[in-house]
Amino acid sequence: MGVPKKTSNPLRFGILGAARIGPDALINPAKSHADVVVAAVAARDAAKAAKYAKTHGIAKTFSGTGCYQKLLDDPEIDVVYIALPNALHFEWAIRTLNAGKHALIEKPIADTADEARQIFALAERKGLVALEAIHFTFHPSTQRVKAIIDSGELGKVKSVVGEFAIPSILTSLFFQKDDIRYQYDLGGGCTMDMGVYPLAALRYLTGTESDPPEVTQATALGNPQTTRIDRGMHATYALPASVSGETYVDFSMPGWGPFGVFPRMPKLSVRVALEGGEIEFYNYPLAGSYHWIKVRPRKGGARTEKVYRFPDGRGENSWTTYRYQLEAFVDKVRGRTPQYWTDPKTTITQLETVGQIYAAAGLPPRIQSSYVPPAETIVTPAE
Repeated sequence: MGVPKKTSNPLRFGILGAARIGPDALINPAKSHADVVVAAVAARDAAKAAKYAKTHGIAKTFSGTGCYQKLLDDPEIDVVYIALPNALHFEWAIRTLNAGKHALIEKPIADTADEARQIFALAERKGLVALEAIHFTFHPSTQRVKAIIDSGELGKVKSVVGEFAIPSILTSLFFQKDDIRYQYDLGGGCTMDMGVYPLAALRYLTGTESDPPEVTQATALGNPQTTRIDRGMHATYALPASVSGETYVDFSMPGWGPFGVFPRMPKLSVRVALEGGEIEFYNYPLAGSYHWIKVRPRKGGARTEKVYRFPDGRGENSWTTYRYQLEAFVDKVRGRTPQYWTDPKTTITQLETVGQIYAAAGLPPRIQSSYVPPAETIVTPAE
């Protein structure tokens, strides 16, 4: 599919933070969306902002003191993509909404469930769209796995195991030496980052997004008692209908064998055990690049499926999970009904579960933002 001609009045996105995730999450997906233009980026370092804008063809930059607010004050910007450290998400989501802009917020949407409630309540009050960018549930492959489960072909679900772990030998390719993910004061921790993916998959595939699952056990990996940061986390859950759940995430998964010298393969699968067989969904976090769905019935032959478009033909084989998310986001902003949408309650209860995981692992909760919104914007959200 070629690059489409832009509409006469496309949604103009601004990016807060010259983040490495920006190209995958928004800049590249925007190229194939006729109704989206990435128009501005704000970064405190002027040289970094200029380089980022030049590399990605962004027309306008804001830098220096107050640069984020200057982007929000730009009347030409319709939507703000917040790609700042976790601890800044709440403040700049609230500021974005108060500036009358829609907000696409990197996961996690905030550091606490209460902060998430405030964001969604303000968005609803102002008639704006706010979305946490957990993107893989928008992809046809994820929805196909759920459709197989819901069909009853393999009977009822017994357990779900979700993993997302990077071998230590590859860690330097993904994380910087002073990475914000390892900084407690910035809302760091593996559970706050990679951990949201298997947890979201477990809840989505079992249809239990509305209420947080019971966390039955959690073990933080790394040096958590000293740093308050979980390099990795293993957790188990009790879900409705006697379904058990398990997640394992790790920024730097140790090797195996003598002294751990043999590297492990990345763990990128969700496995669902059912009464009549098993489903394995490989590379669920980034299914748009490559994935497979293996269905292994207890009776009859196994099969492998790969799904890059919806049954009605919507989508493109080349679209990433982020591109499908962008399609839904734009539909929502434009007043259309998206093919799929994440309910705010799902996002809020996800953060409640994250808090329970940290408590079960004996770690302190992530720090609530010190930012105090203007009094007139504080609303009491409905549960």
